[in-house]
Amino acid sequence: MKISHYIKSLKVEKVKTDLLRILFLFIISFVVIIVSLLLLETIFYFPPKVKKLTILSISVLVFLKIIFVIAFLLLVDKEYFDKYSGWSLARIIGKSIFPDNKDTALNALQIENAKNKNQSSELADNFTQSIAKKIERHNPKKLIDKKPLINIKMATSTIMLLSIILLSVFSKQSSNAFYRWKHYDQKFHAPKPFKLHSLTKNHHILGGEESSITIMSEGANPDTVNLILSPTQESTSKRDSMKIVLKSSMDMNGYYQFKLPALFQDYEYNAFVNANHFYEAWKIVVSTPDTIFVTDRPKLEEFEMVIIPPSYSRLPSEKLDGSIAAVQGLKGSKVKINLMSNRKLKSSFIKQNDSIQYLNTMGYKGSGSFKIKADGEFSIHLVDPRGITNRDPIPYKINVITDHYPIIKITDPAPVITLGNNQIIGFDIDIEDDYGFNNLQLAYEIIRPKYLNVEPYISMFIIPDIIKDTSHQNIKTPWNLSELMLMPDDEVHYHLELTDNDIISGPKKTISNKLIAKVPSLADLYEEIENKEENIEEKISESINELVNLKSQIEDMELNVLKAEGELKWEDQQKIKELVENAKEELNKIKDISNAMETLLEESEKHNLFLPDLAEKFKELSNLINEILPENIMGDLNELQNSLEDMNLESLQKSLEQMANNLEEIESELDRYIDIFKRLKAEQKLDELKNRMEKLVQQKDKLDDDINKIENEGKMNDGQRIAQEEQRLLEELTQLNKEIEQASELIEPFSQNSAAELSELASNEEFKNTRNDIKTTISNLQKSKNNKAKSSSKDALNGLYNLQNSFSIIKNQFQNETVSEMAAKLEKVMRDFLFISNQQERLKEMTSSLSRNSSQLKIMAYNQQLVQDQLRQTTKLMIELSKETFSVTPEIGKAVGAANNSIEQSKSDLTNRDIQNAVKNQNIAMEALNTTAIKLYQSIQQMQSSGSASGFEQFLKMMQQMAGQQQGLNQKGMNLNFGKMSEAAKQQLLQSMLQGQKNIQQSLQKLMKEMQQSSNKHGQGDLKGISQDIKDVISDLSKSNYTRNTKNKQRRILSRMLDSQTSLSQRGYKEERKSYSSNESTIYSSSSGLPEDLGQRQSLALDALNRSLNSGYSKEYQTMIKRYFNAMTQMKNTEQKNENTN
Repeated sequence: MKISHYIKSLKVEKVKTDLLRILFLFIISFVVIIVSLLLLETIFYFPPKVKKLTILSISVLVFLKIIFVIAFLLLVDKEYFDKYSGWSLARIIGKSIFPDNKDTALNALQIENAKNKNQSSELADNFTQSIAKKIERHNPKKLIDKKPLINIKMATSTIMLLSIILLSVFSKQSSNAFYRWKHYDQKFHAPKPFKLHSLTKNHHILGGEESSITIMSEGANPDTVNLILSPTQESTSKRDSMKIVLKSSMDMNGYYQFKLPALFQDYEYNAFVNANHFYEAWKIVVSTPDTIFVTDRPKLEEFEMVIIPPSYSRLPSEKLDGSIAAVQGLKGSKVKINLMSNRKLKSSFIKQNDSIQYLNTMGYKGSGSFKIKADGEFSIHLVDPRGITNRDPIPYKINVITDHYPIIKITDPAPVITLGNNQIIGFDIDIEDDYGFNNLQLAYEIIRPKYLNVEPYISMFIIPDIIKDTSHQNIKTPWNLSELMLMPDDEVHYHLELTDNDIISGPKKTISNKLIAKVPSLADLYEEIENKEENIEEKISESINELVNLKSQIEDMELNVLKAEGELKWEDQQKIKELVENAKEELNKIKDISNAMETLLEESEKHNLFLPDLAEKFKELSNLINEILPENIMGDLNELQNSLEDMNLESLQKSLEQMANNLEEIESELDRYIDIFKRLKAEQKLDELKNRMEKLVQQKDKLDDDINKIENEGKMNDGQRIAQEEQRLLEELTQLNKEIEQASELIEPFSQNSAAELSELASNEEFKNTRNDIKTTISNLQKSKNNKAKSSSKDALNGLYNLQNSFSIIKNQFQNETVSEMAAKLEKVMRDFLFISNQQERLKEMTSSLSRNSSQLKIMAYNQQLVQDQLRQTTKLMIELSKETFSVTPEIGKAVGAANNSIEQSKSDLTNRDIQNAVKNQNIAMEALNTTAIKLYQSIQQMQSSGSASGFEQFLKMMQQMAGQQQGLNQKGMNLNFGKMSEAAKQQLLQSMLQGQKNIQQSLQKLMKEMQQSSNKHGQGDLKGISQDIKDVISDLSKSNYTRNTKNKQRRILSRMLDSQTSLSQRGYKEERKSYSSNESTIYSSSSGLPEDLGQRQSLALDALNRSLNSGYSKEYQTMIKRYFNAMTQMKNTEQKNENTN
């Protein structure tokens, strides 16, 4: 037997064994699939399609298994698999039979297959045969490993046994499942665990009524039951075609209750429960369908509201549909309603705030209206012929829109004002209202002083500028109070009343805050001015003290800087910063003083408190304080800060020194300023008293005339009024008496004589007698003793005249003394300039006689320096004098500057031996000095005399006439603006105003021409301004255009005319003044104005030297004066030598 034959036998056994294993695996899978399908069928009740697909799938798998076995056998035969190859089987033989040498059988197989090629065939045969004999003794079946086959058999048996047991346990379900699989093409339904029944069944309800459905479960009780309602009719409306799904849990009685929403159409309904788990064979349990039949209610198909506001609001109508939740409108608004129902209506009505109002109903439509009176609500109710009403009518809110009170905003005037001379209040008012205005009124009450014991006068008038049909308006209009005949100390309390155009609830009124316009007495006005002056004076004194203190601190800091080595101490650095800040603060305070001075001037101009000359002085004083601050002081302060930051001690020291000098200069200027200010206060006080005295006499004169008219003209009722005004006069006279005594103390530093006379006047019996006469007049008037009142009134008037004359004499005396004192100072400066001019003239003559190579040129240059030193000293005196008077004009300063420049140039020419130019510049200097003297002389003459009054009376009369004409035209303009007249009347009035304005223009041109011919240039600027305004007004009137701007220009024309009257009156005022004559007996006859006699000149120079040395000048100036005197002596000796030589 060959080894290869044995291996084939072994191969067959191996294949058999493997096929058996595959067979058992197929059995196992088949049994599992069958059992699984049976079990799944018991749960899921597969439909026929699933069963057919499953059976088909199993058949395909069996067929594929058979194909697999056939293919397997073919591949084995072809030795496709290694495990069935000869060498693999030889290894199995070697492992089982030859355990010591496992490759024995493989080697024998290989020798057997290759023995024909081997030369020792016998040896190979012997080896193979010996191996074959050993192999033959073993059965091939035993060489195959049967353990896997045994295992698969056991697994198959186990699975089959378990399947039988499982099917036996669920035999009924399994048999039913097998039956259903057997009849796979039939459909079998899974059994339901419970049934649902509607206890409500078919149900009838009214549209919109509440209803419910009751569902019962038969069998098991599910946790929740669903209810679905489906419309029985198709609808194009999405809302009407939607299904309604509800859910309910079981109640205590075991039922499922469903509360339905409002239904308005028929619905079919059924209850259902869905399976909750995937393994449940049933999917849904549904009840038998039932129907809810809904009977229609009437409802609104169309609903429209139109809100018509009240006519006064001018608001448009507004259309609203039924979708809105609220209706809002002004009180009195009309709400029109139009509606259409889905059913024919028997009636319809509006239910508003528990009241019913029926609508006009016809068929399907209804209409009507109601008025909005208050907040609330309303609803629409429909009733069809069956008596069925609409379900739950919608409540609509009614909101009344508030018609707010009008608003007044007053920009001008301020709450409390003081009336000026024109007694006009300019209003700037903003008014607002929701829907317009009815009128704007001004209510006022005139309150007289308490001592008069008079009831207030109350009145009211309408402001016509209001535009009624607008919601906002700005009103600018004047109120002229001059017709109210207000007196000093009267107060006008007034307010504005604005009413709207609400015709439903009645016009609503807004009243502004109370405003007050005071009519100040002259005493009050002057007292206010004096208070401001005292405040200014106090601020100046404080600034001087602060500057002195600041200067002292700066000087101390200069020493610290000098002592510092390398770097300044931190404390000193902070101190310097503090000094700089303090300096800036003081500079700002000085600027505040300037602002206060300007306010003072504005107040005085508003009430014409200062005479023109005094007002001009105060203006120049205001300009003076603006020039106190050095131009470069802020730059010096910044340079000081920079030096401190750079820690440059040398520069810091210079900056501190410069700062100290600046502060010293400001301090000095403030000292001079306060002296001038005190002098002006004294002059102003006297002007005040004079003005008040004149006013008092005028008022008394008028009252005296009124007393005489009581019987002459039968005005018996005026007695009480005149008594009240006499009481005012008495109060003013008493106050004036006290203030004259106070004024004596104010002017005492400037004139003791005038102060003493004022004090004597204040205690004069004339005051007491006059007061008693006025008291007697008041008593007689109150008792209607008119004849006695005439007598005492006349005595009182004569007493006032006497007091006025006495005061005028004292005032004139004070002015004369002041003028004389200042004229003397100016004359002294003038003589000094004449003396310098004479020295310059002689120096020019001496210089012109010298040659270019003369040794005297050096002396001439030295003498020229002395003249310049004297000029500088005199200039300084003149500058100091300019701080006390405004008579030192800028022209004088320019002439002095020109003289100094020429002298400086002359010195340079003498040094360069340029005799020709030196003489030329000396001549220019001399002429400038003479010009200075002449202008000083003119200032003295102007100070000593007020000038000729020739022509001023005529000019004043013409100006008064023009002012009266202009006032008449302005009044016509007011009538045009406020009055209501036809267009023809308005045009006629405009033409009349145009002709009148042209007449005034011709008169003004004539006045300007006459003033020019009389060489009177004063007031020309004012008249030119008036002329230009008149041209503008004529232009507007020619175009029939009268605007607010035109009205303002006419007022400005009148104001300027009145100002010009005051100016002309002051310039033309005649007053005899004492001319100042020098006590000097020296005669000046030369052209230079100095004595011709040299002895007299020398005596004059010696006197001047002694006066100068005794005037308290510094050592530097005393040295210069002595040097100047020596030079004069040297010049005299030189002249004498020249004369002797000649």
